[in-house]
Amino acid sequence: MARAPSDGSKPYYQIVREVLSANVANGNLPIGTRLLTTAVADRLGVSRPPVKRALELLAADGVVTALSSQGYVVGAASGETSPERTNLHRLQLDLPPELGDNLGQARWERIFEAVEAEILNSIPFGTFQISESLIGEHFDVSRTVVRDVLSRLDARGLIVKDRTSHWIAGPLSARMLDDAHEIRRLIEPGALASAMPLLAEGFLSDGRSTVASALSRSAALSVEEVDAIELELHVDTLDALRNRRLAGAVRLQQVSLVINRLFATYIGLHDEIEMLREHALVYDHMLLGDADGTSAAMRHHLDADHARSRARLKVLSVFDAAEIAPYLIRIH
Repeated sequence: MARAPSDGSKPYYQIVREVLSANVANGNLPIGTRLLTTAVADRLGVSRPPVKRALELLAADGVVTALSSQGYVVGAASGETSPERTNLHRLQLDLPPELGDNLGQARWERIFEAVEAEILNSIPFGTFQISESLIGEHFDVSRTVVRDVLSRLDARGLIVKDRTSHWIAGPLSARMLDDAHEIRRLIEPGALASAMPLLAEGFLSDGRSTVASALSRSAALSVEEVDAIELELHVDTLDALRNRRLAGAVRLQQVSLVINRLFATYIGLHDEIEMLREHALVYDHMLLGDADGTSAAMRHHLDADHARSRARLKVLSVFDAAEIAPYLIRIH
């Protein structure tokens, strides 16, 4: 969503573009490195929209190449080798102060979202013990930093300690999904209505056009395209909120986004027409400036999405995840 800075300075997407380009040129981002929008945003300490725009421009410049699977790769993509999956937090990048608070972030903040995402991507498939020492090795951080991260995940209700004081994550149950949905439908519609007047010009029309294009296509959408459409409505719009606690509270309850992404990745996409129509209705009310209609349309979408994600969770629970973070040890 990326609002332009009000002080007349460069927009964030241009700063991100220049920073990534410079780090490719000096070798800090090696050829063949895979760049996912969320991972880059987390590493740079900015939101996803400016990173998304920056990567699109870098692809046009030939600095990176869009992958048919997901994300981008530094340099030209090779059909013979898979892009290298690199933990960007381990790369020493040259980052200017214009990227905001990232350079001054506490160490736990720099890895929190990555750990949270990897846990959420795993718990639909079972129960896992979390190794503090392996998190430290994986992210190259101290035990104190790891404990800061885990204590915050505990406060959010994502992990618990067992009787032997081991940190445990999962399993994600239908009851947990129901609880998240109940909270989400109470706060996300109102949060979206609050964000409406703060959104950058053209953001809503672009989002509506993307949905219209997807609805008119005869070919099936890719997993990445569906994921981008979901994130644009449910995550990027809330980036405009000045109340960061509210945005964070909503994000914590968006478990169904994870379920739907995992289902599409491991099982395959099903017909997404209804989801797209629901998105279109939300955008239509937002474009009219109708806050009440926007909230009602979002609640309708969340209820329908919850029914879909609940059924998908049941299917996922009988599968094993192909990729689990190395610091998660399966218990059952």
